[in-house]
Amino acid sequence: MKSIDKLKKAKDLSGLAKLLGYQPKAVSFIIYIIPDADKYDTFKIPKKDGGEREIQAPVPRLKELQRRLADLLQHCLEDVYGREAYGRSLSHGFRKGHSIITNASNHKNRRYVFNVDLKDFFPSINFGRVRGFFIKSNDFELDPKVATVIAQIACHGNALPQGSPVSPVISNLIGHILDIRLVKLAKKAKCGYSRYADDITFSTRAKNFPALIAKKEPTGEWLPSDKLDTAIKRAGFEINTKKVSMQYWTQRQMATGLVVNRKVNIRASYYRQARAMSDALFRTGQFYIGKAMQWGEPKDSPAKVLGTVNQLKGVLSFIYSVKKHHDERDIKKKWKKPTAIHKLYRRFLYFDKFHALQMPFVFCEGKTDSVYIKCAIKALPTTYPGLINNVGGNVTFLIDFFKYSKMNMDLMQFSGGTGDLAAFIHHYKKMMQPFLCKGRKFPVIVLIDNDAGAEPVLKKASKITGGKVDGGEEFYHLSENLYLVVLPKTAGTADVVIEDFFESRITTTVINGKTFNPDEKTFDKDKHYGKQVFAEKVIKASQKSINFDSFKPILDRLEAAIADHAGKLATP
Repeated sequence: MKSIDKLKKAKDLSGLAKLLGYQPKAVSFIIYIIPDADKYDTFKIPKKDGGEREIQAPVPRLKELQRRLADLLQHCLEDVYGREAYGRSLSHGFRKGHSIITNASNHKNRRYVFNVDLKDFFPSINFGRVRGFFIKSNDFELDPKVATVIAQIACHGNALPQGSPVSPVISNLIGHILDIRLVKLAKKAKCGYSRYADDITFSTRAKNFPALIAKKEPTGEWLPSDKLDTAIKRAGFEINTKKVSMQYWTQRQMATGLVVNRKVNIRASYYRQARAMSDALFRTGQFYIGKAMQWGEPKDSPAKVLGTVNQLKGVLSFIYSVKKHHDERDIKKKWKKPTAIHKLYRRFLYFDKFHALQMPFVFCEGKTDSVYIKCAIKALPTTYPGLINNVGGNVTFLIDFFKYSKMNMDLMQFSGGTGDLAAFIHHYKKMMQPFLCKGRKFPVIVLIDNDAGAEPVLKKASKITGGKVDGGEEFYHLSENLYLVVLPKTAGTADVVIEDFFESRITTTVINGKTFNPDEKTFDKDKHYGKQVFAEKVIKASQKSINFDSFKPILDRLEAAIADHAGKLATP
């Protein structure tokens, strides 16, 4: 049954509470007992145009209730949008699989791009509008009692608060009425249309921009047409007259902050500034962030302020996500010829993870290995106080691990396995050369199995060190702050993989009639489950009952490598 059908069946607070996974009295307490003054923390943040935006952040208990309501309504929204007859999305804000990139893509390579901004988007959606929408909408037609409870959960001070997790999805549902009216107007005018939150864009390749949408005044200024203004007002919104713009194909055309003249792209000046900030960081360990990138800074801040690594990471991530959207070299993983932003972002990742690291960093062979190591360290906190800090049950790991996220794997050109690790240690010294500022206070440790598959890494390590690397030593220092740790073998064993360090009662655990099989060559999905399931549903789920003493030789080797690097730093 669709989420929207489940919601329609709810007849009161109890029915809605059940859908949200709450007891009715818990929802009643949050709505009716907690004083309104205690439900939100209010503060202001600077806007890009120099003004201020008031943020009303819900307290944790209310925020969780709003989050669950948001999840439910998001599913309902997709149920509604799935019946659209336009063959594409009209709204791109706050939706999975949508972004400013998908929004801007609707307007690339056009003769005219016309942008309109809505005034006080969230605040203009009040309690009555929210309640009335869920009662009167043909898609919902909820019981008035349920619609009232939804509005009570979502609204504060008779409006949708900015800072609530449920405000975006409700604004999209109510904004859908506006989308339908405006896309019909755009269709008559033979224009493209899309909306991202309060940003509305029309575009066309026609020789003359249709007067049905906008008109040019004798002063040269473009204004929304009366029909457009009326359609927006009838939907309960208002145009922000200060943010209306027409852009011709002969100038830079923008949609939701992105250039759309020929393809969706970022401004060239924005990329140049990001590159300059990166170069400064790599050379000196700090950089200044320009005025155009000072999101959230006071309007009277100086032209340049010291930036943070996280700020630069956000900038590079944004540029990379936009550019890889249309660059075939990144889309098709043609890594032999990476794009300029790919190379720059990868260099930043090396700096952040391997040069300016704040604790020892472990690069495991597979994505599940770090799960085993973390569980083992957590089970042995007093034995390895240098690897974990456990105070009153609050656990803080003192080592970090490579995260096998899609972004990290793309940027590192790493799909997993010892072949990629061999390439990593081969190029490591060269990749670290641009970083001239102080760093490398902690080691980067590559941890691999001791089996036939380790051969590419062992051969490359032997070539780097000029000696034999066979896994017999506790660790191998390769170059810079890079170390190699090979799993120790026990007497009589030929090949060793990390799962061998668990007791047989653990590795023979049966889940839904299936047994664990880490070997891809003999894996049968009807009979076996793999490493990811083993790590999550066996090791993490039962870690308190597992004896991790057999992992001590591995943790001892990690500690030995960490101690060796500390000793090198201490030596004059």
